[in-house]
Amino acid sequence: MSERLSPQGSDLKILCDNAAKAVTDAIEDMTGTIVGGQNVKMGADGTPTKQIDRAAENAVLDTLRSSGLGFKVLSEEIGEVLIGEKPDYFLHLDPLDGTFNAIAGIPFYSVSIYLSKGDFHFGYISDLAKGSSYYAEIGRGAYSQPGGRLQVSTQTDLSHFSICAYTLRPHTSRMAAIGDTVRRIRTLGSTALEMALVASGRLDAFVDLRGMMRVVDIAAGKIILEEAGGMVTDSQGDALHLDGNMWQRKDLIGSNGLLHAELLRIIGGGPH
Repeated sequence: MSERLSPQGSDLKILCDNAAKAVTDAIEDMTGTIVGGQNVKMGADGTPTKQIDRAAENAVLDTLRSSGLGFKVLSEEIGEVLIGEKPDYFLHLDPLDGTFNAIAGIPFYSVSIYLSKGDFHFGYISDLAKGSSYYAEIGRGAYSQPGGRLQVSTQTDLSHFSICAYTLRPHTSRMAAIGDTVRRIRTLGSTALEMALVASGRLDAFVDLRGMMRVVDIAAGKIILEEAGGMVTDSQGDALHLDGNMWQRKDLIGSNGLLHAELLRIIGGGPH
């Protein structure tokens, strides 16, 4: 389905595929091991960088360096880095979203890449355990490989909603009303992949009430979900702006868009 992308988007999709393959190769021997979980430093996001995180990040950065293009990269582990003499693209990178899962050998973790240049925006998420990918170019739709064009679900009954949801103690009561309303809740451990599941219609919504949203975690998922027909806001119903500040601390609601306002009302947010 990459033929529906622009030539620019198609080239970047190939680059992202190469980066995802490099990450898969780099972390293959670390998944499900104690070695992969060893701390090596403190990441730019303020959380410890594991051995497996660093290997994943280095694999992506090496792929970018060998591409001949220039990038201003904002990455969860290394922070900001410039590749090439002149940046052609601004790139948000989460080299391994779902580190705990990867270390524990739970097959649900991903690499998330978001590229922008002026009015051009491209998002890419690779399910590293399955070898599949999700991607979108603004104005040209969202796709999966294998699969095809992505479309959010058409579910309009909250009592039949299946969602992914996160919260933190001591504020778990914020999730109680949702738990009493929807059919099922999952917490799978990779924000990017969970947003991709909403984009593909496998889930109806993604609700993160931890107040810890980081741009690198959701930049690619945001464009993929929106290009699939869904909606992404904070818990007040305001649009999320990808302004380069990876340490934004907000809640995140992504859904099929059909009952978005109702979800916001249930958690006590949205317009009043």
